[in-house]
Formats: sequence, structure tokens, C-alpha cells
Amino acid sequence: MRIPVAATLLALTMICQASAQTPPAQAPGASTDSTPLPAAQLRELVDAAQATAKAARENVDYSRTVPDLLFQILAKLDKIEAKLDKVETTLKQGQASASRRQR
Repeated sequence: MRIPVAATLLALTMICQASAQTPPAQAPGASTDSTPLPAAQLRELVDAAQATAKAARENVDYSRTVPDLLFQILAKLDKIEAKLDKVETTLKQGQASASRRQR
């Protein structure tokens, strides 16, 4: 949770610093209608920060989930192995008793 928040705050800090800077001098005869461009760039930066935060959240969720799933799988395998050991023991006992009966 700290990483996405830190990434968002860092992005917002950069955005604020970029918006506080003076715009570059324009060439004579150039259009003075440059306000949509910084707003669009600002929006792109905010979207990028949100995407970064989302990716960081997914990464944290994945890193929490994978070990839990592995633990569950290993626990199931241990149970299956224990049951197979019981079956093998029962079969060996049954074969031993059957061989004793035949003698």
C-alpha cells in the first residue's frame, strides 16, 4: 500500500513542479492557444501515475497470493502422500496375511 501511495505522491509532485514552470517562449506568429497541450500532458501524467499505482497493487497482491497457494498445494500433496502410505501399508499387510494362509 505504501508503494502506490508513494508513486502517486511523487507523480503529483512532478506534475505540480511542471505546471509551475513558465512556458517556453513561442516563435513570432505562432498560435498562442497552447493551454490544451499542457492540460493533455497533465492528464497523461495522471493516467500514467494511476496505471503505475494499479500495477504496484497487483504486484503486491500477487506476491501475497502465490506463497499462500503454494502452501495450500504442498499441504494437499502431504495429505495425499500420507493416504498413499496408508494404502501401501494396508496392501502389504493384506499380501502378507494372504501368503501366510496359503502356507
